[in-house]
Formats: sequence, structure tokens, C-alpha cells
Amino acid sequence: MTQRPRHLVNESLLLTDEPLPATAVDLALSATRIQERHGDAAGARYRHFIGRALAAQPRAGRDDLLTLAALAAWRAGALAFRTDALRRLDLALAGGSTPISAVAAALGLGEGGVAPFAQLQRTSRFGWPGLHAPGELLAVIGGFRGLYGPWLAPPVAAVAADRPGTFLIRTGTGRAGAVAEEWQLTADVFGHTLVRLAPDETETETAAAEARWLAAGDTARGLAEPGAAGAVLTVRAYTAQLWTPEDRR
Repeated sequence: MTQRPRHLVNESLLLTDEPLPATAVDLALSATRIQERHGDAAGARYRHFIGRALAAQPRAGRDDLLTLAALAAWRAGALAFRTDALRRLDLALAGGSTPISAVAAALGLGEGGVAPFAQLQRTSRFGWPGLHAPGELLAVIGGFRGLYGPWLAPPVAAVAADRPGTFLIRTGTGRAGAVAEEWQLTADVFGHTLVRLAPDETETETAAAEARWLAAGDTARGLAEPGAAGAVLTVRAYTAQLWTPEDRR
């Protein structure tokens, strides 16, 4: 039985459809864009978090609005905002104009949790207050295409890519109609992108790719992300799953 893709950080959220006031930044448009690109659930989370942030800072200037929108978009699962959101988070903690109360609301944290969260993110893309237990599930990704997922065949192998939070995943086997496909997964605690890679075009590249997959290790115990110890990946049925490492203490 396949599972719906999800990030565990969102499991206990009680979303409110906050009104988005007219501001110097078109928040309604940004909400629409996030919903179009990342799905209805991400759009609902964005409206919730940016609405809560503006309730905490109702007279935010343009730069503060951009800070809160970036943080809310990242928290909603729009991974492209991660770098800008982290930069703006550090500026706010260093005494910038954006109040910590509004920053906390944009992230769904209490004020006292903002600095610890920022510190966790310096060592792991998957750092979040409360997600620390060894072997704890962080996210379920992928799934059968007929049930909310992208894959017609289950993943059969995975290798760590070249950056933290990135993995290459192969689905299918090339036999019995299950065409082999390669996907790049990029993830953090809030969201992920999953992109199908173009097939290799030359015989040499194909041979190298086949050798790479033949050397891919068993993910049953968890394949560590590159350059970090924040998450390990396993594949099961039609999903890829991210976990905290078993040896984390």
C-alpha cells in the first residue's frame, strides 16, 4: 500500500485561512503562485503562516513583508525560498527590523524557538525543534502516480548526489514494461523537489550510469545524505522515506 507524500513537521498543523490584506507586496498573487507550483496543501500553509505573521506585525514595511513572505513560503514547502529565507532569518536574529514575534509566526514557532531552530539549520537541513529522536521519520516522498505520486514503477535503488539533501533515485527495472527512470530528489525539513532526469544520450554515459546503479548500496539501513548527518534515505514500495540517523544521540 502506497502512502501519500508528506513531511512530518506538518502533521499536527491546524491551518487557518487567514485574510491577506492589501500591502506593498501582492500576497494574494504569491499565494496563488505557490499553490500552482507546489499544490493546494502548500498554498493553504502559506496563507496560514503569512497571515499569522502579518497579524503579529500589521504595519510591516516592504522589506519586512518580503522577509515574512520568504519565511512563510519556505515553511509552506516551497524549497526555492530556502536560501533567501535563511539569510533573512539570520538578519532578523542579528537585530534587523523584522520583529522576532512575526518571524516566529511565519515559521510556526514560539518566539523562544526561533534562535534554536536557526542553530539547528546551521548543522542540518532537517533540523526542527522536536525532531531529534534516532530513527525518526521525517518525510515520505514519491508514491504511485495513480495515488498522488509521480512514479509508475517503484524505486529500486538510490545514491547520494553531490549536495546536502540531494539523492538520485532509480525507478523501474527496464523489464516487463517498467521503464527505468532516474530522478533527483532535493529535500529539507519543510519540502522537496523531485525532478525526472533526461536519459543519458551516449553509450559511454549509459555505461557509466549503469555501473553507478550496480554499485548502489542497499538502502534498507538508510543511505546518508552527502556532506551531512541530518537525514538518511530508504526506499520501500512506491515511496522514498527520509529518517533521522539511527545513531543520533
